[in-house]
Amino acid sequence: MGSLVKVLDHVERCYSNNDGQLIQTMIKSAFRNDEKITLSFKGVDGVTSSFVNTSLIDLLEEFSFDFIKNHLAFSDTNSQINKLINDRFKFEVKKG
Repeated sequence: MGSLVKVLDHVERCYSNNDGQLIQTMIKSAFRNDEKITLSFKGVDGVTSSFVNTSLIDLLEEFSFDFIKNHLAFSDTNSQINKLINDRFKFEVKKG
């Protein structure tokens, strides 16, 4: 099944690299145990590229995009969050 991580339970806002690092550490821990994880952005109005790069895009250094796609889900997002995550992953995967 996997675990649900409410982002705001762990960081005050999805703004800095430090915020992203905390979330990335949690994701990596789950991934290394081959566990699925869902990130809930409930209560988050927006995220920065710094946060997305550190928390999510840097996962590509250790895990394949297919692994990430199969093990990571998102809930309670809005269009700004979705667009930034999608755009950053598309750019990095295409850059390959």
